Amino acid sequence: MKPLPWSFSSLSNFTTCPKQYYHTRITKDVKQEEGEAAMWGDYVHREFEKYLNAYGSVDTPPLPENLEMYRVYLNNIADGSGKMHVECKYAITRDLVPCDFHAPDVWCRAILDVLHLDGQQARILDHKTGKMKLNSKQLKLSALLVFAHHPEVMLVKTGFFWLKEMKLTKESFARIGEDQLWHDFLPDLRQYREA
Repeated sequence: MKPLPWSFSSLSNFTTCPKQYYHTRITKDVKQEEGEAAMWGDYVHREFEKYLNAYGSVDTPPLPENLEMYRVYLNNIADGSGKMHVECKYAITRDLVPCDFHAPDVWCRAILDVLHLDGQQARILDHKTGKMKLNSKQLKLSALLVFAHHPEVMLVKTGFFWLKEMKLTKESFARIGEDQLWHDFLPDLRQYREA
């Protein structure tokens, strides 16, 4: 059986518990209930997407009262240099060639919360609603997909913005180190393919 396309979260789920992954994503005989934290995260991302996509127009929606504290944060994002893309879906084939998110030969996928393209530089920002976890693998994968889709980009600056703490953690990735970034995923991908 051909392995399912992977994303950072699906690969993390697999490496944490292959048996659970098998039952929730392959046979689908176990349904995972979405918890309160996941529902909150979905809600925040939806509202942020609406606000950022309409920013600067007469139709800019007001933020819900429980998210009003993030207005300055969102305005700073929208006012950043370069062309802004919100909740953009990127996918590649096994040959690292860009493809449609649902292409028959899709191998890897990611949704980037916010991407600014600015000549040879790109900036990715991921809104995080949960507890701080310093793991840059998700940022690495996002940078790799930007490199695949935008050959002009030589440097990707990435960051998690932890909404509870109002804190930014960041990391930069250069195209020159692209091969090594992929090598960081190989042990988990090998195990995933063999399973």
